[in-house]
Amino acid sequence: MTRYRVTIDGRVYDVDIDDPRARPVTARLSGTAYSVDVEPTRSAAGAEAPPGEAEPRPFDEPAMPRPLPAETSTEADSDAPRTMTAPIPGAVTKVVAAVGLPVERGGELLTIEAMKMFNVIRSPWQGTVTTVHVKDGDRVVQGQPLVTLTRR
Repeated sequence: MTRYRVTIDGRVYDVDIDDPRARPVTARLSGTAYSVDVEPTRSAAGAEAPPGEAEPRPFDEPAMPRPLPAETSTEADSDAPRTMTAPIPGAVTKVVAAVGLPVERGGELLTIEAMKMFNVIRSPWQGTVTTVHVKDGDRVVQGQPLVTLTRR
């Protein structure tokens, strides 16, 4: 987790970002998690960077970050196992999840490489890993089971 200082509508906030490359980005402000869409923009002046220098890539922050959706009461109360499935096809490059490992909501489970992009797959639930369905090097298709969790 990395701390960033952002200015929104003239107000300065210190926010913790889980993974700045994830889309959407999960930002924490005063203990509340927000899902934030971040897109690179051209510099305000629109000037080209001199040769050999990288152009600055400022980010627009939304005026009001939207909170992550809360789990519904039936999901929160259910002890039934829940399976995280692959959101995209690709190759598994790193598996962090292990059987018996407690996982917080937003915790890293594994990484999938798709089109030369590394996508960190995070848990949408809090729980304990009961089954890891993939290993490093496996190719997965969209919708394929990755990790099964039970509520702690």
